[in-house]
Amino acid sequence: MKFMHFAAFTLLAFLPGFQKAFAQAESVTIKRGGLVHTRMLTSLDGEFDELTKQLARVAKVHDATLSDVAKLNLYVSKPKAIAEVLEAFQKTWPKSGKQPALTIIPTQLPAGAQLAGDAVISVKASDATKVERFGRDSSLLPANHDVVYISGRAASGEVAEATAGTMAQLFDVLKHLDAGKENVVQVKAFIKPMSEWKIVEAEIIKSFGEIDTPPLVFVEWSSGSRATEIELISAAPKTANPPGPISYFTPPGDKSSPVYSRVARVHGDEIVYLSAMTGPDANSADSEIRSLYAELERVAKAARSDLRHFAKATYYVSENDASQALNTLRPELYDPKRPPAASKVQVPGIGVKDRGMLIDMIAVPRMK
Repeated sequence: MKFMHFAAFTLLAFLPGFQKAFAQAESVTIKRGGLVHTRMLTSLDGEFDELTKQLARVAKVHDATLSDVAKLNLYVSKPKAIAEVLEAFQKTWPKSGKQPALTIIPTQLPAGAQLAGDAVISVKASDATKVERFGRDSSLLPANHDVVYISGRAASGEVAEATAGTMAQLFDVLKHLDAGKENVVQVKAFIKPMSEWKIVEAEIIKSFGEIDTPPLVFVEWSSGSRATEIELISAAPKTANPPGPISYFTPPGDKSSPVYSRVARVHGDEIVYLSAMTGPDANSADSEIRSLYAELERVAKAARSDLRHFAKATYYVSENDASQALNTLRPELYDPKRPPAASKVQVPGIGVKDRGMLIDMIAVPRMK
């Protein structure tokens, strides 16, 4: 198990009223052993220490500690709490130690929680030959499997019907990858409104039948006319003679797109987690998105990756102009045969002053 960190001043320093710039890992590259994905852990009163205590307990089950956390996704119910959460993060993971790549997004949370988080923990390789689930808290994706990122899908209907239909679509995609329900390591559902989360949770649990449900994550969105969009991460059998560290797949019956892949499949033994980024140039929506991708390219290059080796993108968009600029520029920025799997999520805000989009990205290094 090997961590490589690339640190610089995070763009989260643009937060309104937050003047102090924190040094933070821009990316974390892990040499794959096992990958542990957790459920959404919650703190009702917003205490960061309570959240990290829960995360430490989950890590301990896998003989790991907080220093083995490679990626941390945090969710706050109130944007003004982000500055306080960042300060607590720096105390828990000081810049002199192993910091995880970090994403923070404002969202309403299940059960009225004020703070929540899920994580990817890099653990030592084991003799496991299949995905192992540890209650609903975490799943272990063994090293001897490919990692599969399936883009968000959204069936029509009211919340229950839409959730059931979307899960059926996702399981159908898994069949084309020689995988099944038992291979899923995490499910993330984007919901509107968050008050419907129990219905979504119940339908997801029902969709797995007698198989234990994997860790679940819920984020509120305000996109389009669909009640929910759901994405998942899964293991799949190791590909014989892969074309490189990553490949992209369009299931039969789906239309391929030049700006996102239906499925990204990681074959290599290294994964790069990037901290969330916003564009430093906010003079216009176009300049914001162009400067954001310039930052992505810079950070990816430092991690021995590039735009042709992105695996999974989550675009959190709060401004229509930024969303439209992204739509216009993606065909120019991505190789049409190699765009990442993606979910584009309309949200009320991203917690960053004068910015309309925040990107959360996972990549792989180029072939040596």
